[in-house]
Amino acid sequence: MLGDGAGLATPHNGAVIPRFSRLLIVLLGALAALMLSLPAAHAHSELLSSSPEADAQLDTVPTEVVLTFSEPLQAQLSVVRVVDGEGLPMTRGEPTVAGDTLTQELLELHPGGYTITYKVISADGHPISDAISFTISSSAASASPSAPAPSSPSQTTSTQSESSGTSTPSAATATASPASAAADTETDDDAGGFRWLVLVAAVVAGAAIAWVARRRVAGRGTR
Repeated sequence: MLGDGAGLATPHNGAVIPRFSRLLIVLLGALAALMLSLPAAHAHSELLSSSPEADAQLDTVPTEVVLTFSEPLQAQLSVVRVVDGEGLPMTRGEPTVAGDTLTQELLELHPGGYTITYKVISADGHPISDAISFTISSSAASASPSAPAPSSPSQTTSTQSESSGTSTPSAATATASPASAAADTETDDDAGGFRWLVLVAAVVAGAAIAWVARRRVAGRGTR
């Protein structure tokens, strides 16, 4: 009778191991899916499009720069500078922000190369900065009819005033930059720490399930 009982336990034990193996695989798969989704949950804002586009060769003179991001921006901390080949500022007034889109009006541009530099802060406090270059061809047509040219002294005074206005937000942003960068680093560290926590939990859960499976198999084998 004992021999028959032991023989009957063998196929039952063989069924226990695959069942717990499948459970372990399902659990580890769910945890792996969770870990893969974490980078997307902690993804920061990024530039989606720009007008003018990077490295564009323009046949029409633009009157403004438009930058579109993947998240809304903090209007007070957004700065855009456009300079020509000699480093002279070519922006007019302050940038305007509407949700995830930033617009900066330009002075009248002339043929040549230009560089757009921007530094913005997304809604989650993440700083974003980069540079975009574009070129206006020598045969480019103006995007709008030219207005009557002001007298030379007035034009000089206006240009100096606009140049002074664009430099102020740059200095303010430069002061706030370290704090924003520190906040970004702390956010990335938190995301990395959470991923490690999930990984450790997966290992512990797998070990626990394997231990329970072995215990059950051993218990049934002694009956």
